[in-house]
Amino acid sequence: METNKPSVYQQTLDKLKRNIIDEIWKPGQRLPTMKQLAKEMEVSLTIIREAMRTLENQGIVSIEHGRGIYVRNDPNAASSSEEKKKEKLSLLSILRARLLVEPEQAFYCAKQAEPSLCEKLQELAYQLDQEMQVNDCFLTTDLKFHQLIAEGAKQPSLMIMTGSLEKYQLESRRMTNTLPQMRTKASLYHQLIAAAITTHNAEEAKQLMIMHIQSMIAPLEK
Repeated sequence: METNKPSVYQQTLDKLKRNIIDEIWKPGQRLPTMKQLAKEMEVSLTIIREAMRTLENQGIVSIEHGRGIYVRNDPNAASSSEEKKKEKLSLLSILRARLLVEPEQAFYCAKQAEPSLCEKLQELAYQLDQEMQVNDCFLTTDLKFHQLIAEGAKQPSLMIMTGSLEKYQLESRRMTNTLPQMRTKASLYHQLIAAAITTHNAEEAKQLMIMHIQSMIAPLEK
């Protein structure tokens, strides 16, 4: 009987974390560049980026744009992050929280979206559709799409609520990707939401976002 092997992403994340726990990379040390790590570990640059974002969210590394990636000075950060796994929220809980916030963000974004934002949303929706046909690289693009709507809504309180879920977002999207026909549904919803925001149809944007998130909740509640 075959056992489920960890994904390439999980294997990469575990290896990076192990290097820090074993102090191959010591606290305060600057890590190799993402390109160098991707080459050394024989994985895609996208996987390295996602793994590094996860390590940053866990307080293990610090990504300083223009300077590099550094191991945080707390030598216990990597070990304590293992304990924090127990605090993970369930996928259903995260989606229900998103259902409370993101439809409102779509509504306010549609009301005041500038042409440059609308153009970027449409580009991301198209990029998402193309990436979904190839591999799992679309997860980051999916997150960017929703983050752009949150920024376009210009509602600080809603932004704070969204930010509180930030560390769970990428992993939760990785899990929703396993739901039945989710790629096809998500691709369509993103295109429709982008179109509604571009035409400033706030109510339609809100309803589409509700339908998008509910389409992920429904199979989990069965």
